[in-house]
Amino acid sequence: MKARGDAWREAAAWALAGAPFLTVGIAYTVWLAAALGCGIALRARRDGAAFWRQPTAVPAVVLMAWLALSALWSPAPLATIASYLGHYSLVLALPLLGAALPVLIARSALQRFVVAAGLVATLLLLDHAGALPPSPLLQTTVDAEGNQRIAMSMLLGLGAAIGLWQATQAGAPAPRLGWLALAVLITLGLSLQSRRTGFIVLPLVLVAWGLASQAGWRRLGVVGAVVACSALAWMGSDNVRARFAEGVAELRQYESVDTVTTSWGQRLRMIEVTVAMVRERPLSGYGVGSWQPLWQQRTTPGTLLHGHTTPHNEYLLQAQQAGVPAVLLLAWLIAAAAAAALRAGPRGMPSLMVWTALATVGTFNVVLRDAKFALPLLMLAACSAAAQRDRPTGPGEA
Repeated sequence: MKARGDAWREAAAWALAGAPFLTVGIAYTVWLAAALGCGIALRARRDGAAFWRQPTAVPAVVLMAWLALSALWSPAPLATIASYLGHYSLVLALPLLGAALPVLIARSALQRFVVAAGLVATLLLLDHAGALPPSPLLQTTVDAEGNQRIAMSMLLGLGAAIGLWQATQAGAPAPRLGWLALAVLITLGLSLQSRRTGFIVLPLVLVAWGLASQAGWRRLGVVGAVVACSALAWMGSDNVRARFAEGVAELRQYESVDTVTTSWGQRLRMIEVTVAMVRERPLSGYGVGSWQPLWQQRTTPGTLLHGHTTPHNEYLLQAQQAGVPAVLLLAWLIAAAAAAALRAGPRGMPSLMVWTALATVGTFNVVLRDAKFALPLLMLAACSAAAQRDRPTGPGEA
């Protein structure tokens, strides 16, 4: 019986760790199954209050309620409104998993997430060497495109950072070196990926970790070390330098017209038009799901810009849909999770890293609206929240 329980915990940990790197359909299945299982567990323990004790519970529920209320004045079709609310409702499972996911499974899932990131990095290295044959199984990793590729870059950055944290938690030299080697491997794979996101996320989460875990002048030392390592990575990776140089060139060439075709240029145009919408209705917004129909009214049909479905910025999207109150509620959610991570001490550092990544990537992608970002980030946030609990909540946990 004990062996069967161990096998179940191992399978659950691998499912939570591997799902972020797989298809959205698989990630949805794992997320909903975990939420259902945790809901049943809380009901069996008759401890529904554990949900509300999670620091993310109240802000998540209030944010969801305000977005749902904004549907009353949204011009979007009912199907679009339902789709948006369905995506946002994923956040309600976050405190559920944080309260009821077994601590052993959560901590094991974080470890296996680093291993999974190492496997993806290995695939990237093999592909760079020309030793990887084409396969449809690689469509969410090596051959990922668009937002899936950006999300993969973000996950590799988080994998490297959490791997370094795991090294600090190892009690013996051998596992410590193993985690360090994995972190280096993931960083190498990240340097070969043609997206900038991971190299923005990685130094920022390391700085957040260093500032939270050190005191006094040592904080400056951590920041200096991260800056130095980032500079070395910058000098050592032609791919990274080329991608950032490309972005800077796009900004310099930007013209405020709908015919802009560059990646960063289109983002600037989306910011301009969306900010204008927010100024028109700063308190109420235009309602959930309203961005795309209004965007299509305000941009030129037939242009690349016209085809976008989001403003590529979570804070702007929230403000456009439900006004400044929605942005404040989202900030409350992030701040509540970060504060809980800081209170948890060393156990809370993975959670701090995940929420730092979410807050950062939210400035240039819709991290709650787009499931390619939302599901991996919420899954890691839930595992981190459960892993930082200081005592078990279920029978048989240690």
